[in-house]
Amino acid sequence: MPNSILSLLDDEEKKQLFATSQSVHYSTGDSLFNKDDTAQSMYLVVKGKVSLFRLMPNGDEKLFKVFLAGELIAEMAMFMTPRVYPMSARVDQETQLLAFHYTDVLSVFTKSPGISTKVMGYMSNRIHHLMDTVNILTQVNANQRLVMRLAEIYRLQLKQEGKVFLPVTKKLLATQLGMTPETLSRAIKKLKGDGFIVESGNQITLIDIPALCDFVGLTPDIFATNQG
Repeated sequence: MPNSILSLLDDEEKKQLFATSQSVHYSTGDSLFNKDDTAQSMYLVVKGKVSLFRLMPNGDEKLFKVFLAGELIAEMAMFMTPRVYPMSARVDQETQLLAFHYTDVLSVFTKSPGISTKVMGYMSNRIHHLMDTVNILTQVNANQRLVMRLAEIYRLQLKQEGKVFLPVTKKLLATQLGMTPETLSRAIKKLKGDGFIVESGNQITLIDIPALCDFVGLTPDIFATNQG
């Protein structure tokens, strides 16, 4: 799946969109936008760090994703009805962004049937990915959630020799899996201790995928890289 909706554009279309962008700067602790605000822009991180989060009914903050340089924020919000931000975004360090206003985004991405079809395909794949995430969160134990997430990363990265490179910190990974960092640490330690994985920094080597899946009660086809 493309990294962002920008990858759907050809060189001329990118040139047109970037010509309308505005460079904006935010300081540590600034709010980029709040949940349910009208989605006026999507943002490309030039440098810095932005966290996407939602406040839960009990007052806890649920961290969804951390955006770093080269990543696009709020692209799906540009096409939502009503057009609002589904989460809040906070600047975690000095950050420079390129802001693309909604009207300019719409102008480029709806100017032809071809690009509109690409957008629909991209959004469908994103929804499919989010459904996979929900599926992971409904698994009954931490080991299953962890292995399903490793399988998802494995498929996306198309790595050989059973190597998976974690794209986020373990703290964020734990949040995404709906568990505490301590629970995630225990799950990883268990899989390491039983000889199913080897950990080195942010790299995890899967020693025996079928045996790993059997151990946690899943089928090895979740690692198949030809999934839709």
